[in-house]
Amino acid sequence: MNANWAKENLKTIRSLMEQARVYRRAMAPLALLVGTMGVVAAGVAQALGCVGPEYFAGYWLGVAVVSALSALLLIRRQALKSDEEFWSPPTRRVAQAMLPMLAAGLALGLFELLEETGARNSARLAAFWLILYGGALHAAGFFMRRGIKLLGWIYVVFGSFILFFSRIEPLSFINENTAHWLMGFGFGAINLAYGVYLKLTLEPLEIE
Repeated sequence: MNANWAKENLKTIRSLMEQARVYRRAMAPLALLVGTMGVVAAGVAQALGCVGPEYFAGYWLGVAVVSALSALLLIRRQALKSDEEFWSPPTRRVAQAMLPMLAAGLALGLFELLEETGARNSARLAAFWLILYGGALHAAGFFMRRGIKLLGWIYVVFGSFILFFSRIEPLSFINENTAHWLMGFGFGAINLAYGVYLKLTLEPLEIE
């Protein structure tokens, strides 16, 4: 009986270790892709002078669509490369968990576009998007590794910081002129840092 118990425990431990390796292999390139797109999009917006409430919502909704399509293509490519099902039950569960928060973010962006330009607030919208994205990641974390839940909380805290301190005048770095960089840091730099962390924690055999 003790031998069977030990054997089952060993099997469970090996299964969990394999899940961790698969998680890192899958998530590292995805986080790096989305992070790079976030940083580049912020830089392009600033370089082109697309600064202000008249540009912000529409621009980042477009970036979100391109990022989502790119992520889906990358996930599909990884699934084909590993000879796995693309729209597998685990993938469906993660997508269903994230969908409500992401849909709310889309609705907020569309609502902002319907507002008069003078009533728009790019920093506030960025804060809500970051909070909702964090909520989506946290929900996905119930079906993935717990690191995703922590990442979700980082987004929630960062978005809440922007939302709260954007009302304080001395914090001049939170305004319409820096809204793109707030998005670039949030959706870009944080994702990049997470992707780099996952890459660095991959074992040599996992990279091959």
